[in-house]
Amino acid sequence: MTHEEIYKRIQQAATHAAPNQLDAILSACEEQKGTVISMTNNSKKRRWLAPLSVAAALAIVVGSVLGISQFQQAKAAGSVVTLDINPSIALSINEKETITAATPLNDDAQEIMGGMELEGTNLETAVNAIIGACLQKGYLDELENAILVSVENTDQARATQLETELTNTISGAFQSGAILTQTVDVDDNLAQLAKEYNISAGKASLIQEVIAQDSTLTFESLAPLSMSEISLIASSRNLTTTGVSQTGSTSDQAYIGQDAALKSACDHAGIATSDVQGLSTEFGWSPKGMVYELDFCSGGTEYEYDINATDGSVVKYEQEPCDHTWHNSSTNTGNGTNTTSFIGESAATTAALSHAKVDQSAAQSLTVKLDEDDGVMYYEIEFCSNGVEYDYEVNATTGAVVKFEQDTCDHYAHRTGSNNSTNQSQSQNQNQNQSQGNSSGSYIGYDAALQAACKHAGVDASQVSRLENELDRDDGVVCYEISFHCNGMEYEYEINASSGAVLKFESERDD
Repeated sequence: MTHEEIYKRIQQAATHAAPNQLDAILSACEEQKGTVISMTNNSKKRRWLAPLSVAAALAIVVGSVLGISQFQQAKAAGSVVTLDINPSIALSINEKETITAATPLNDDAQEIMGGMELEGTNLETAVNAIIGACLQKGYLDELENAILVSVENTDQARATQLETELTNTISGAFQSGAILTQTVDVDDNLAQLAKEYNISAGKASLIQEVIAQDSTLTFESLAPLSMSEISLIASSRNLTTTGVSQTGSTSDQAYIGQDAALKSACDHAGIATSDVQGLSTEFGWSPKGMVYELDFCSGGTEYEYDINATDGSVVKYEQEPCDHTWHNSSTNTGNGTNTTSFIGESAATTAALSHAKVDQSAAQSLTVKLDEDDGVMYYEIEFCSNGVEYDYEVNATTGAVVKFEQDTCDHYAHRTGSNNSTNQSQSQNQNQNQSQGNSSGSYIGYDAALQAACKHAGVDASQVSRLENELDRDDGVVCYEISFHCNGMEYEYEINASSGAVLKFESERDD
């Protein structure tokens, strides 16, 4: 507890130290009208008033100091529950769920708790009072509805019990809320981080998990935000938070919506929304508030826009030649000329596979990349099938096969049930299987490895692009090294070639 907080506690205690007897005194005076009151011994009583006042003040100070000690003891012996909305309030409770200390952690919490005396009340009553005050003062409503509940207790069973009780209590007081609950272990580093950004340890823990999955996000940008804003940003980017349970959905009804944001961006860029391809939309934050971060291509140009999520104004924009491959129709540039666009990855891949007479289901380790050679744009396509590696260059505009090569595949597919075409491949396959203890004599295959990675990432395999899938060995373990792009994110995975287990993974925003 800071010196400022101690002073306020002493001041508050002094204010309430003497009972309010005004009504009783006025009533007595009314009854005694016309009566002469004896003042004989009053002077003697007054001499005791100053010493009594000093003693009372000392008692208050001592009581406050003892209160600090008791707060620390209660925190060590019991539990600490933190409620984060934007007001952040820490409640220390004992084993009987009685509040032993209620601490506002930011200015908004000071406003919420002004005049509240929560010490000595039970947890349910205190939480109801806090939620009621937040509703009354506009910190909670149907548009701003996310609440983070963090429980500090080394007893996991007790912490889980408290999470359930608090969820039920808050749901009863605020039925349209999105309630996120977690158990946190506050070490010195987390406590220091919370102190540095003037937030609760629970909020700091959640932000740590979020920014670990998206390097474009920072503590500085997320710490001042409400829980609704942080929740919307994380969910729009498919970021997961282990150990966090959620009841209800975070509302985005305070904002204009993706369609309106896209129209604003397209109007600014001078293009039609129907010409947009490869659209990726995420929530983000700027000094002007929440924004929609839009990334899309049209007519050979890639556009990046930040659109104010409240009023639809353009906050920021960039454009550059598009290196993606969604362009499959002619687009008017706005100056009276038509620019022929590219056929797209799918059509280029079909052209290469058709030329090679390879079914797409049999193509392994398929990669597609848009490149340029002597001013001509083409797709560079590589894949393996039945021990053969194919390299193709397909004209990005016409779809014609410009160049192709075939060679022995260095990492022959090793698919379940497949037969190797050479003794060398058979020997390599056998040795790898023996080193892994794989008695089946084969690996799960590229397709199954990709499915395992996509399942872990929470994406549809049919929607990935720029896929690279290679069989390799890492620290003696044979694995599939997979990288792909989907929904504005780039993913890298290592999948155990025998079991399909995820060994390593990374994800970051696709720049």
